[in-house]
Amino acid sequence: MRPRARSAHGRSFGRLADVYDEVRPRYPDAAIDLAGSEWSELDVCDLGAGTGILSRALLDRGAQVIAVDPDEEALESNPARSSGGSAEDTLLPDDCVDVVTVAQAWHWFDEAAAAVEISRILRPGGRLLILINQLDVRVDWVLRLSRIMHAGDVYRPAYRPNPAGFELVAHELVEFSTPLTVDGTVDLARTRSYWLRSNQTTRARVEANLREYFTLEHPIDGALELPYMCLAYVLKSVA
Repeated sequence: MRPRARSAHGRSFGRLADVYDEVRPRYPDAAIDLAGSEWSELDVCDLGAGTGILSRALLDRGAQVIAVDPDEEALESNPARSSGGSAEDTLLPDDCVDVVTVAQAWHWFDEAAAAVEISRILRPGGRLLILINQLDVRVDWVLRLSRIMHAGDVYRPAYRPNPAGFELVAHELVEFSTPLTVDGTVDLARTRSYWLRSNQTTRARVEANLREYFTLEHPIDGALELPYMCLAYVLKSVA
C-alpha cells in the first residue's frame, strides 16, 4: 500500500472512538517501562496517539504529554493536550520533548519522513518507544480467529524497527491477555482497518463467521481470555 493510502486508512478510527477504547487492549506496564520507570515531569510526544489509550497511562505516570494525531475526531477522546499534526509533520518546535512514544501506529507512518521529524523534536539523547499490541497468533485458535477477522496480525520474531538516525537499545516481548465476550470480539473486528474500509456485505459476513466460530469451533461460556503479545522497542536518537 502506498504511504498516502496507508495514512488515509489510519485516520478512520475516530468514528468508533468509544468502541475502540472499550475493546482494544491496554499496554502492559513492563512494555511501557522498558523505556524507563521514571516518567514524572518528562516531556513526551505520544505520536499517533488516537483516542489516548497510551496517553492516559503516561499521564498517570506523571508525564507531560502532547498527543499528536491527524485524526482530530479521535483526539477528542484523548485527555492529553493535543495537536492535529502527523508523524511526518508534528507541528511541534525543535528539541521540545524527551521521549516520543508510538503505540499501534508505526505501520501507518512513512518511516523515513517520520524518523527525520522525530529526530527534530527530540532533545539530544532522547528516546523513541515503539509499542505494538497484537493477537498472539502463536496460539492456534487465536491464529484462526485473526484470519476470520482479517486482523493482519503476523508475528515476525526477527523484526526490529530500524529508522535512520536511531539505535535500538532494548526490546522485549510481553505476554498478556484481556477478557472479552463474543460481542466484544465482534466489536474488536469493527475497530480493524479491514472492517472500516469494507462494505456492509463484507462486514456482515465477518460478523457471521466470528459468531459461528465461537459457536461451533471454539465454543465459550461468557467471557474468554484473549491472548496478546506486546512488542516493545526502545531506540535512542544518534542523529
